[in-house]
Amino acid sequence: MSVYFITGCGTGIGEASAIYFARKGHRVYATMRKPDKAGAPITDALAEGLDIRLLALDVTDDHSVARGVGTALHESGQIDVLVNNAGVGWLGSIEESPLSWLRDTLETNVVGMARMCQAVTPGMREHGGGTIVNIGSVAGVIASGIQGHYCASKHAVEALTESLAQELLRFGIRVVLIQPGFIKTPILEKALRVPDGSLDGPYAQLTGRRIELFKMGAEIGDEPVVVAEAIEAAVGDPEQKLRYYASDNAEPAVVGRRGMSDREWIDMGREMTDEEYAAESAKRFGGE
Repeated sequence: MSVYFITGCGTGIGEASAIYFARKGHRVYATMRKPDKAGAPITDALAEGLDIRLLALDVTDDHSVARGVGTALHESGQIDVLVNNAGVGWLGSIEESPLSWLRDTLETNVVGMARMCQAVTPGMREHGGGTIVNIGSVAGVIASGIQGHYCASKHAVEALTESLAQELLRFGIRVVLIQPGFIKTPILEKALRVPDGSLDGPYAQLTGRRIELFKMGAEIGDEPVVVAEAIEAAVGDPEQKLRYYASDNAEPAVVGRRGMSDREWIDMGREMTDEEYAAESAKRFGGE
């Protein structure tokens, strides 16, 4: 049995991962801001007797993180796997989006992740090992227009994860990055929030296309459990790679972008009809 500590378990990937690893016989600390509002899947799993411990935790708050990690260490003695999953995101052009949105995104997705790593690393070093799993995104490789704030945060997650992997290697602590594509989670619906007036403004066409893409992703994306499966495979992988895809649509997107020059990618933002855009996307990514 291993001890898993997972952030952002209120819905989506965190919720599915908590249940998945508990069913595998592990002890899971499922954290979220408001445990009393945990969804039916978690409450049903608790009623079933799975070893899930609900904890209140806000990754943007030092004291909340310290309390949550401290509780797990006091009860279980160690944390074997930290899954940094908590995240936020929405759509909007750089010009039109309030800077407060950028601050909130970075505080949760980047600073919150770093805060969690700081909290668990001393215990892992003392224990002589452990695994830190950071949930990134293909947006950490592909910076799309109308998604700049979120992409910036996930690019930062990529960099912090790579740096952390170097720093912790000598202590027997492994660091892993999971790169999902479209996953059917509430974050896709929440991301449809856009700045007031943006659907009628100078970026209306780009914004509309990104909204339609996210709506499609909510329909055709993979179920959250595929990320849990990717985490399990990564943690147990004898090759101990740094990056792992999670979802069928992740690798084609990354490969498609890497096959384009920067000029070709930027040109995707030029004025064109919806039909031209669809044809270009199909050529580059097998249909977007």
